[in-house]
Amino acid sequence: MRNSLIVLAVGLLIAVGSWAPLMIVEASDPQAMPVGLGLFTFAVSFIGGVIALVGFVRVMIHGSRIVRARIEARDEQYRW
Repeated sequence: MRNSLIVLAVGLLIAVGSWAPLMIVEASDPQAMPVGLGLFTFAVSFIGGVIALVGFVRVMIHGSRIVRARIEARDEQYRW
């Protein structure tokens, strides 16, 4: 579970951090139109989003296994 959370955090960090260079360029020159840097930003942000999605799916799979095990063990907290 911890590895899945690390993958999720790294993916989000990549997705959000990839926008920093573009924002720095735009802050230094508001009239700048760095097309190449913008395309790179979108590509890296997409890759970071995919990595975060993989981590999120792994966390959900692990969580569902825990809940199912507790239901099968007839844990009182999970009874309806």
